[in-house]
Order: sequence, then C-alpha cells, then structure tokens
Amino acid sequence: MKTLSRKDWILAGFAALDQEGHAGLSAENLARRLNVTRGSFYHHFRNREDFVRTLLAAWEEDYTERMLAHAAQGRSAGATLLRYLRIAAEKQPGREVAIRAWALCDPLAAAFQQRVDARRLAFAIETAGRLGRSAAEAELIGQAAHLCLIGGQQTGARHQAGQFERLARGALALVGRLAGG
Repeated sequence: MKTLSRKDWILAGFAALDQEGHAGLSAENLARRLNVTRGSFYHHFRNREDFVRTLLAAWEEDYTERMLAHAAQGRSAGATLLRYLRIAAEKQPGREVAIRAWALCDPLAAAFQQRVDARRLAFAIETAGRLGRSAAEAELIGQAAHLCLIGGQQTGARHQAGQFERLARGALALVGRLAGG
C-alpha cells in the first residue's frame, strides 16, 4: 500500500487545479489521481476546508512570498518590477487563472486571492516608489505593473515569454512617461 504525505495531496491538488479547475478538488477525485482510497484524504486533513486552506496557503507562499523575494533581487527598481512580471509569467500557466475563477464563487478562495493581490500590489507600489517619483506616480506605476501581471495571466500572454516581457517593458515605460509628463 502506498504511503502518502500531506504534501503528496497538495501536489495532487495543484495538478487537479491546473487541469480541471477548482471542480477537480474533491477528496474522491484526488484519491483517484493518487490511486488510494478516499479515507487516506481524511487521514491527512480534517475535512475539505482544511485541505483547501493548506492548498491555498502553499500557493500563497510560492506564488507570492517566494516570487516577491526573488523579484526583490533586481539591481534597480525598474529591474525589480520587470523581474516581478517575468517571474509571474513563468509560473504554472493555468493556476492563477483557475484560482481567480474559483475566488469568484468561494469566499475562502476569495479571501486568499484578495490577500495575495494586496501583497503583490503593495510590493509593486513600494518598488515603484524607489524610482524617485511622487507617491501618486509610484502608486500609478505599481498599479499598472500589477494589472499587467493579472491581464497577462488572464489573456494568456504569459505563455509567450518574449511577448509578455515586451508588453511589460512597454507598459511600464509608457506609464512612467505619462506620470512624469
């Protein structure tokens, strides 16, 4: 018999989310993916909400805290903002789209999505503030970067890394010029 950990279930949850959206996150579906009984799910998690909280917390850590820590290694504020967008473009293609769709119909997923968006937006605005612009301009540039990230994810532009980077660079340059002029 196969011995699984909570991490195995979370990885299966991410695979289901990537391929089927939030509808694929039932204990039964995940057990089928892992070729184990549904009872194994309840051995690792008290209930579906416990699983969902664990899954979303793992996503938040990887797709926000680790992503921002890596982006913060940029040599300048502009380079950091571009790293922020580039890293986001390199993450799993459907995961963020699936989580945003899930957040539209689930209050728990919505709470995580709102917290992630707030953290990312704050990072983008704080980074833009290092460009030497006014607070209002920094907020505008940070919001533009954040919206480029979301828009690129939702439109699928993130699948073409070069195109996505050109879009991000152009949008940030345009907003910078408009804010300064």
